[in-house]
Amino acid sequence: MSSPLPQNESSRLEVLRSFQILQTSPEQAFDDIVRLATLICDAPIGKIGFVDQRRVWLKAKIGFAFDEIPRERSFSAHAILRPDLLVVQNPLADATFANSFLVTEIGVRFFAGIPLIASSHEAIGVLSVMDRVPHLLTAEQIDSLQILGRRIMHELDQRQTREAQSTHQALHLVPCHRSVTVLIVEDDDNLRNLLQRTLEGAGFSVFSAADGAEALRWSGQHEGTIEIVVSDIVMPEVNGVELSKRIRVARPETKLLFITGFGDQFPELGELIKSGANILEKPFLPSELLRRVEDTLEQKRHLVQKMAP
Repeated sequence: MSSPLPQNESSRLEVLRSFQILQTSPEQAFDDIVRLATLICDAPIGKIGFVDQRRVWLKAKIGFAFDEIPRERSFSAHAILRPDLLVVQNPLADATFANSFLVTEIGVRFFAGIPLIASSHEAIGVLSVMDRVPHLLTAEQIDSLQILGRRIMHELDQRQTREAQSTHQALHLVPCHRSVTVLIVEDDDNLRNLLQRTLEGAGFSVFSAADGAEALRWSGQHEGTIEIVVSDIVMPEVNGVELSKRIRVARPETKLLFITGFGDQFPELGELIKSGANILEKPFLPSELLRRVEDTLEQKRHLVQKMAP
């Protein structure tokens, strides 16, 4: 059993990880939503599952004990491809789902799942109910599942907001950097916006670019004001390594922070690190970004102090 990937799979995974929900402990709010879903739909089995790269990780569940399900054998991998409810009335009669993990392991014979869609339109998981016998849903039950799905996303949005606020309040090591300008270079819109919000929330002045070519234009227009470049490595047109080399030709003192999950594919990074560049591995928390930027600033301050007479 396999399923096609969403067209926005890369950004979808970034959005999922930005919620920092994977591997978290059980929470009453999510357990209650699953319980309500099973009661409303008169189904003995239910779950909230978040679809990661290779698995469906279960935040809440009723009717079985698994903590995760292989993505390639899951109903959820198909449900996130849809804008609305996925109903499979008889998995055994459908070649797409007959070998599903829950069909073979616990005898599921009915599935209904609503995708959990972020405000940026990526489906990051599924709220679903199941039964061991054929089952039907009324229009009212379907409407209720949709309402509960929106409630889950509201809860996740609230968590994300609280995390951002607590990060901003707790990071005394980043007081206020109104005079420090950062250039963000990231081709993924969601990640770029997250980076910008995080840095601006800590008081930095921020320019952002969607690719290396745009970043070079920003650098030329604001020569002398950009102190740190925070850049992805893998980008269209001009990658992060080439971008940094071009910027440093004009401004050798510019500090560099690379964000990447593919650093080992760029041997040129070794020389850049020796010259003072830093690396932040994906995925990372907003607080880790701020700490690494502060570390980069400290390196620059020490260098200036050494050079001072």
